[in-house]
Amino acid sequence: MSAEGQHHDLPPQQITVRIPDVASVVSLVPKKTPLALATTKISKVPAGSLLWSEDGAYLAAMSPNAVTIYDGRNQDQVAALTLPTVVAVSFSPQNTYLTTFQRPAPGSGNAEKNLKVWDWRKGTVVMQLFQKSFSRDHWPAVAFTADETSALHLVTNAVNVYDPHNFSQGVAKKLAVKGLAGFAVSPNTAKPLLAAYVPEGKSAPGFVGIWDLNQLSKGDSPAPIARRSFFRANAAQLLWNAKGTALLALTSSDTDATNQSYYGEQKLNYLSADGKNDCIVQLKEGPVHDVQWSPSGEHFITVAGFMPAKSTVFTEACKPFFDLGSGGHNLVRWSPQGRFVAVAGFGNLPGDILFFDKKADGKLKQMGATRADNAVSLEWAPDGRSVLTATTAPRLRVDNGFQIYKYTGEKLLEQKVEVLLEARWQPAPRDTFPDRPQSPRANGSAPAAPAAAKASGYVLPHLRGSAAGASSSGNFSLGHDPNDSRGRIGVNAHHKTLVPGAPAPDTKTASKNAKRRQRAKAKGGDGQASEDGAEPAAQVKSVTEGVSALTTAEPQAQEDSGADAAKRLRNLQKKLRQVQQLKEKQAGGAALEPEQLQKIASEAGLLQEISMLEGQT
Repeated sequence: MSAEGQHHDLPPQQITVRIPDVASVVSLVPKKTPLALATTKISKVPAGSLLWSEDGAYLAAMSPNAVTIYDGRNQDQVAALTLPTVVAVSFSPQNTYLTTFQRPAPGSGNAEKNLKVWDWRKGTVVMQLFQKSFSRDHWPAVAFTADETSALHLVTNAVNVYDPHNFSQGVAKKLAVKGLAGFAVSPNTAKPLLAAYVPEGKSAPGFVGIWDLNQLSKGDSPAPIARRSFFRANAAQLLWNAKGTALLALTSSDTDATNQSYYGEQKLNYLSADGKNDCIVQLKEGPVHDVQWSPSGEHFITVAGFMPAKSTVFTEACKPFFDLGSGGHNLVRWSPQGRFVAVAGFGNLPGDILFFDKKADGKLKQMGATRADNAVSLEWAPDGRSVLTATTAPRLRVDNGFQIYKYTGEKLLEQKVEVLLEARWQPAPRDTFPDRPQSPRANGSAPAAPAAAKASGYVLPHLRGSAAGASSSGNFSLGHDPNDSRGRIGVNAHHKTLVPGAPAPDTKTASKNAKRRQRAKAKGGDGQASEDGAEPAAQVKSVTEGVSALTTAEPQAQEDSGADAAKRLRNLQKKLRQVQQLKEKQAGGAALEPEQLQKIASEAGLLQEISMLEGQT
């Protein structure tokens, strides 16, 4: 793109820009000075929405009553479909079909087939169905396998599967599961897999399952290859890796059981496609802001936790591998080649962007940093050498425009636009641009990261300006955790992976267990202790006694000071989260120890004491 590393035999990189009711495609002109723009054939085309095909070969421009398709290489118009009240379009993976959704006319009922699959080159409809409403989260409503041998559509309690070569025969096979709310098809062609999600019911947990698409029929559905159940989840986002060997299920609920987040809570669940491994991904406490698989499917990165959020790299097998540190971040993006990573904080955050280089040994080294003020989006260029950020309406009505930053943080271009609705790169096939390391000239010349504003803790009015007030101000910052450290995630002596932000192992309990085992061995016992550190004889303690002791005990908060009450409240909330985790294990069919059952039975007492303490702090 810039003079650095320009390959003249590679295609030009283009940006799609959309302003109210008009769209343009502009090319980048590389110069020794900062980049310049040149308008292409598609200039001032009426469009209320734009969509590129996955490989950038075609561009669909939607106006209120038509869809116009352009060739992405020479910008010539290649097709036009007249479609009143069209709302959304989607290309199939190999660009053979185009799926469209039209807003149904009032009072038309299901007689109007408003969901259509087109052979758009011929201008003919090959399948049409009725769909009552449109949901961006479930679009495209008709999903194709990567080789386009199957087309899938979600209906009540089932996913219907069609043969694209013979849509007229109707449903070829289906996955029938009561309460089915969403699905996702794996991208691999050798063995296409179907992941489906069922939210929790009145008394039953929700779950995600994985099925072999080739094993489905018109009859009863087979058992899933893999399955994971969970509570406190009424929505899920299903994310396959590029190889179709692993699935991430980002579940969310409208409420937070710990009352720490107004926006509810999110959990990230992992399932291997062979059914041999499923678990909850251990993350820093708080919301899951973003998660993204690498293009190779061998790693994924999470940005999670209350601010400052923690960014962590995991392996394909869901093992935490590298700690990218914490900061005011809520977004992560891999470059198309999987070499570079951008971690950023947009929206209500300042707009800081960190750029990392993934080395051959898997470690990630920071290359540069910058700040994109007021940016709301970030996207890597197809060649993986720069990112495009944009400030768009209606999110922001001022300072609209787009910028291009090099992977070192250097600003290459800034373009102001009075009202900008969209700016994004034209995609390119994966192998179009080579995977190149950073330039030797750029290595080590990255600008320093913007300094985060120093934040002080809240100080009571009567202590402000005093030494006591200064000492109580704390060192917490939304921009950085001073106790945080980056680097490769280690393993402790017991070979348990240390997860950043997760509760530390209880070394005191482990030490006590070791001493108990030594004493038991000296007395001729087997030296075994329970999981929670209790002696075997102590495990027979009545669960009823434990509940009674908790519910009748006088809350300590009445005698504690304000600081002690806050500490007590945090401890109780931690115990409550442990109870919720045990209940999830129990719902998943795991056998629990008596001590663990006693912990579950203590939930009512914990909630009672938490309620009393919250009234005092």
